[in-house]
Amino acid sequence: MRILLIQPNYHSGGAEIAGNWPSSWVPYVGGALKTAGFTDIEFVDAMTYYIEDDELGNIIRDRQPDVVLATAITPMIYKSQSTLKLVKQICPNAKTIMGGVHPTYMYREVLAEAPWVDYIIRGEGEEITVNLLRAIANGTDEQDRRNILGIAFLEEGKIVATPAHPPIKDLDTLTPDWSLLNWDNYIYTPLNTRVAVPNYSRGCPFRCRFCCQWKFWRKYRSRSPKHFVDEIEYLVKEYQIGFFILADEEPTINKSRFIALCNELIDRNLGVHWGINTRVTDILRDEKELPLYRKAGLAHVSLGTEAAAQLNLNLFRKETTIADNKRAVQLLRENGILAEVQFIMGLPNETPETIEETYRMARDWKADMTNWNMYTPWPFSELFQDLADKVEIRDYSHYNFVTPIIKPDNMTREEVLKGVLRNYARFYSWKFLEYWFEKDSFKRRYLLGCLWAFVKTTLNKRFYNLSRVKQKGLQTEIEFGFDESKILSAEQMAQLKQERLADIDSLGTISACGAPNEVSEGSSYTKAKQQHEMIQVAVIEDDEQTRINLRVNLRAQDGIEVASEATNAETGLVLLESIDVDVAVVDSTLPDMDLKKFIRNARKVQANSYVIPSKILVLVNPEQPSILDTLATGNDAFCADGFCAKDGNMEKLAEAVRIMHKKGKYQDPTLAHLRIELSV
Repeated sequence: MRILLIQPNYHSGGAEIAGNWPSSWVPYVGGALKTAGFTDIEFVDAMTYYIEDDELGNIIRDRQPDVVLATAITPMIYKSQSTLKLVKQICPNAKTIMGGVHPTYMYREVLAEAPWVDYIIRGEGEEITVNLLRAIANGTDEQDRRNILGIAFLEEGKIVATPAHPPIKDLDTLTPDWSLLNWDNYIYTPLNTRVAVPNYSRGCPFRCRFCCQWKFWRKYRSRSPKHFVDEIEYLVKEYQIGFFILADEEPTINKSRFIALCNELIDRNLGVHWGINTRVTDILRDEKELPLYRKAGLAHVSLGTEAAAQLNLNLFRKETTIADNKRAVQLLRENGILAEVQFIMGLPNETPETIEETYRMARDWKADMTNWNMYTPWPFSELFQDLADKVEIRDYSHYNFVTPIIKPDNMTREEVLKGVLRNYARFYSWKFLEYWFEKDSFKRRYLLGCLWAFVKTTLNKRFYNLSRVKQKGLQTEIEFGFDESKILSAEQMAQLKQERLADIDSLGTISACGAPNEVSEGSSYTKAKQQHEMIQVAVIEDDEQTRINLRVNLRAQDGIEVASEATNAETGLVLLESIDVDVAVVDSTLPDMDLKKFIRNARKVQANSYVIPSKILVLVNPEQPSILDTLATGNDAFCADGFCAKDGNMEKLAEAVRIMHKKGKYQDPTLAHLRIELSV
């Protein structure tokens, strides 16, 4: 069976300014197919080669594929649909399959608009693709497809979506085939070297309202550091990779594993550099480890600082502060790591003053690089549900981070774009001078390479899609080029909001891809206790000042490290499912879940994860003991392991953590009158 993988010819003027990126889905899905016995596989990268439809049609006609797979993020969806339509026109008997984030959630809309798409793969693609192609190879897909998990299709004009396929339990079982890529074409401009985009982890324990990656992957998982570095070593030696970007939402969330990854890279001395996206809170957490990260080759960190006003941070549910952002940039720069900050622009409350404030922040923080990204309201995100009546532009081809989709209350889209472009011009005008004075020779070369990429794509007008900015006399005009048929009236927006075309649960439970909240995953994970020099603590506390105090003061105690933090129960549960911590310090009153339910769920998720179960130490307000009444149930497995007064001094809390870690339980003597019984 002849299989063709196609990356559609879509361009936006965003991340491409740094060079040509290899399609991360192709090696992993293609490798899974080869491992399953499918050997006739070819990849056509229409994006990198700018292959237009005429030429692509000739390639399809020459190859005569039996199956064609294409991917689609939201701005790529129309090009992906038209690519598969072209396949059907040339090879009507070929099976056309689409995967990716957008069709995973929007399969109803995609199948209605593009009935020539035979199957949509919803969610993590490797195992689903293998199961589907086995049925196609056997000629039984139409009989068997209702039993294939994780797909959607049309049957007698009606849309059918099967139950979700469970997430891949062990990412070390991935078998990517990197030979599918033509490596000569994937060059990272700043260092003029080949670049790879491997997967270290998948998923994210955080619930930012503008993002749906955490719902797409559904569970946070990471590969073992040794297994991942084996792959990096193979890429370096076999394909001469000089730089890699982790295609991860949150690679640093499991601190002990990330440190082990860095140590593996140091031990092997591969001479490769790399970059990540991560959260400000993880950089603050890892202040002492940043020299180790730099020694391991980490050269570039992009921080999701997101917004000028703390109001916007709260809207996004980012769980960070402006002061945190500035400190994180400072720490990275002090350790020779390029610090890039990201701002989200174009929300309804945007004004000329807030745009100016982002510029002042970037300069004040002394960020090495800054990106101003237009808020792109993914139609399947939680935040979109709040803003849907303000999103009249439904031309998804412009949902690309460089086009203002939402019109702010007090600005035009043109004014937003002009303000952002002015910020870019001013910021990088300063960098023309500053980069030359960087003392670190590698970082100076890297920064100047980034500057060259910026200049190069500005001159050819690919940066930020500058070709739409037209100079007419003394006036600058912007031609956004929206499809007029996809600009909705207020009535149409209200109707679509009621129809809820996206398959999501915006209340926060992970029911992506049509999955039930509880997903069977077979046998439990193999658990291996991490050996830590310090007691690892997770803090789950919604009050910001209390959380900061706990972080700072616990770290000041001998032998204790705050590994990570969460501000609510839901995020805390994913945190405890994702990383090894010895003790979870949990406020007795969480904003989104009662304490007993939280403890019960924590026991359950840790039992089905690769982490060792944490001891749970509850912080109690002695003046409000009623919340503990339902927990005094003797040896109930869902009891907390310990209780400590919330208003006690930090030395006392630290001692409670140490006793919990050593003996497994603790009860604050000052709470003895509450008659709390602890689980064993």
